Amino acid sequence: MNKPILATNIDGFLIKHEAFILPHKAWFKRAIQLTGDTNLEKWIKRKDYFQGVDLAMAQIMPQATEQQRTLQARHWYQEDVVQYIANHPKAVYIQVVEKLRKLKSRFRLALVTTNTKEYIHQILKTAKLQGLYDIVFAISATEKPDKAELFKRFAQEHGNPKYYIAARSKEAFEECLKLGSLCIYAAWDEFDKETASLATQTIRKPSELEIKLFR
Repeated sequence: MNKPILATNIDGFLIKHEAFILPHKAWFKRAIQLTGDTNLEKWIKRKDYFQGVDLAMAQIMPQATEQQRTLQARHWYQEDVVQYIANHPKAVYIQVVEKLRKLKSRFRLALVTTNTKEYIHQILKTAKLQGLYDIVFAISATEKPDKAELFKRFAQEHGNPKYYIAARSKEAFEECLKLGSLCIYAAWDEFDKETASLATQTIRKPSELEIKLFR
């Protein structure tokens, strides 16, 4: 009989949010330099930021197809994430990694992420996390991030996770709850009341992880 699936995200849970948000900000600064369009700055903090990416890439690559623009935009971003992790190894939450390794005997560990198939393994390698996950589920670099579609595909291919543990992932919790998963909010990166209200449980430090799963 297959072990139940314990799925997680990576941003803010396994690797500090700074490793993803600083390259995100750098992406828009690069786009502003290339286009001279300072209006692009307003998209940095928006949840629908990829609309800003589309606007920038239409100026940067006017003759390219939408897929080509998305591919290039995500390539720049993912390269910056990999470089940031390489330069800041302490961005990895080692205590969380240790807890997950202990849980491998009880669960199939799945990483469900809107990072790209082309780069997620490079991110894991750079962070020295190869072999941690039994399933690594990501999207193509030609696709735009869409958590609803991501979880729908995951459930179709692997079944519903028993648990989903994440930080900074309100939209992902909304989708996972639809699947009947138990959602655990890992709030060691930051605490958000709205996200906590969605979660089945909230934990504030890695040492609580096993307790919440097996109590």
